[in-house]
Amino acid sequence: EYLNSKTISSSPWHPVVIVAGYLWLVQKVVPAFMANRKPYNLNTAIRIYNLLQVVMNGYICYLYVKLMNEKTLQFWAISCNHVSKANNFEPDIRRRAEELGYLYYINKIIDLTETICFLLRKKERQVTFLHIYHHCIMVPNTWISTFYFKEEISTFFATVNSFVHILMYTYYFLSNLGPSLQKYLWWKRYITLFQIIQFLMLLYLFGKLYSEECGCSNYYLALWTLTISSFLILFCKFYVKSYKM
Repeated sequence: EYLNSKTISSSPWHPVVIVAGYLWLVQKVVPAFMANRKPYNLNTAIRIYNLLQVVMNGYICYLYVKLMNEKTLQFWAISCNHVSKANNFEPDIRRRAEELGYLYYINKIIDLTETICFLLRKKERQVTFLHIYHHCIMVPNTWISTFYFKEEISTFFATVNSFVHILMYTYYFLSNLGPSLQKYLWWKRYITLFQIIQFLMLLYLFGKLYSEECGCSNYYLALWTLTISSFLILFCKFYVKSYKM
């Protein structure tokens, strides 16, 4: 099986060690390292990172469209076991779905480097509770979804989230190019709005899967319903605070 071949990352200790190491770095090591240092200029590295994120998230979306073919836009009609239905229950299809899920998990680990970059640039104000909480939750939740539950709906979840991240990292890339582009970046607030819409859509979807008795694990649905509900509350608070609604 594809996921079983990932010897190290398939261990349940993998996300635990990753998150523990992340918290140790961002709470202790990097702040201590930067205490008596000037902020680093990481503009070139950040531009490359943002472009790579756009490419990686775009590739995840591409894998999903390739997985679903012409049924991509029919998702809501076949949301129960949608990947298998779209491919006439071909035996190989679950392995391809697992490849997408694994790549998404790796992407959530890569996301953690953002915090370290913020701290190296002494942008501590951006390292908020929402920022840390979001990263710390996504790594173990994505591992559990990928290696334990293996629900097909996770491919849709990963794709929607990756699409939002394409917009987000495109904005980050453009904003890092300098003040001359600032007047073209009026759409910043809509990135957070897209994230909020994403959460509402996923909560509706989980309710739909539960009510239609799709055979989806109730533990999986409960895990993500609670997680996304917490994200929704925190992102709404952030949106209201940032844009003075």
